Parts: sequence; C-alpha cells; structure tokens
Amino acid sequence: GEIIRFKEYLEQKFGVMITEEQIREAVKTENQARRSLKKLYEVMKYDPAPIKGQDLFKVLYGSTFKFDRSLIPGEVDALTAKIEKEYAEGKREEKKPRILITGCPIGGATEKVIRAVEDNGAKSIDKLVDEDAEDIYDAIARRYLSIGCSVMTPNPNRLELLGRLIDEYQVDGVVDMILQACHTYNVETNTIRKFVTGEKGIPYISVETDYSQADIGQLNTRLAAFVEML
Repeated sequence: GEIIRFKEYLEQKFGVMITEEQIREAVKTENQARRSLKKLYEVMKYDPAPIKGQDLFKVLYGSTFKFDRSLIPGEVDALTAKIEKEYAEGKREEKKPRILITGCPIGGATEKVIRAVEDNGAKSIDKLVDEDAEDIYDAIARRYLSIGCSVMTPNPNRLELLGRLIDEYQVDGVVDMILQACHTYNVETNTIRKFVTGEKGIPYISVETDYSQADIGQLNTRLAAFVEML
C-alpha cells in the first residue's frame, strides 16, 4: 500500500506514468548490477587478496553515483575479469590479516577507517529482488526491509550476513565502525562483540568516528594495535 501511494506521488510530482512493466524492468536492471558488484566483491576471497580494500571500496561506493544502472554490469564485469586475469599472472597483494569492517553504511568515514586499517597492516548487494514475484511491489518491500540495518528490531539479518562473510572470507578480525550519533549501531556493538568473539572466536574492536580527519592519529594508533595482535 505505501509503495503504491509513493508511486502515485512520483507520477503526480513528475508528470509521468509508471507502469508495472517498467517497475519489473528496473528490478531486473538493478539485480544485474547487484550480481556484477557481488562478483567483483568476491574476488577478495582469494588469499592473498588481488587488490586493496580501498580500491574495492572506491568501485562499490562509486557505483552508487551512477544513474544509468544498466551500464554497471558491463563495466564491473570487465574490471572483475581484468583483476582475475592479472591475479592468475601473479599480480596480487602481500599476504596480510583479513579484516571485515561492519557497522554504519559506507561513505567518507568508512574510507578513512579502511585506509587506517590497511596502512597499519589491512549489504547492500547481498540480496536480490524476486523478479518473478506475482506482486512486484511486495517483493521490492521485502528485499529492502530484509537488510541487516541496526534500525531493524529484531535484527537477525545482520548476524546472519556477518557470520557468513566471516566464514566465506576466512576473516581474522572484525572492525565495527560507528558514526557519532548513529545510536542504533552503537546499541548493537555489545551483541556484535559477543557474536564475533564468542560464536566465531576472532578478535573484535569498535571505533566511533565522524566525517572529519581530526581523529586520524587516534584511529591509526588503535587499529595498528588491533592488527598487531592478529
């Protein structure tokens, strides 16, 4: 119901008609983009890694600014093929601890943390919309309401995805990044800590930061010590 009303609002706002056929086509286009981005992400399963996490982040984050979503699969698939070819030829990173960064959504602050981790040693595409669902609006709603965001209560999806990634990528440690004032993620840190250290048996650290560069020194010190103990 809410999605239908939002569709009607958009039609009135922009003076267009949005058909179900167009919605289904858009779902297929976005799913193709997600598949390609996930395939790129999965090159990080190689050990040692073929590229730096910073480089992967730039592609994933950069893709969110590409308005013509149909262009993503071709560009990203070509990049994935290039990375895999060069890896087979011996181009790869030095072997380092494998660290998973969880917490607040990717953005400028995340890049700062990734850089601090890699300088000191090292959700959005996981699920697809059911393209064949009889009620495509219901399928879209289910997909976006199943993300492992901390605003969801309860939030089993975050633990499920986190656990799966730890296993699939043979993660050595987890960094939980919290943006100041993002209290829902702050509330979850205890749950994530218990899951990572207790159930998965690997080290965990939480860092609270913002979009400024003021805490770079502190981040470097804390994350260098974390990486050193892995």
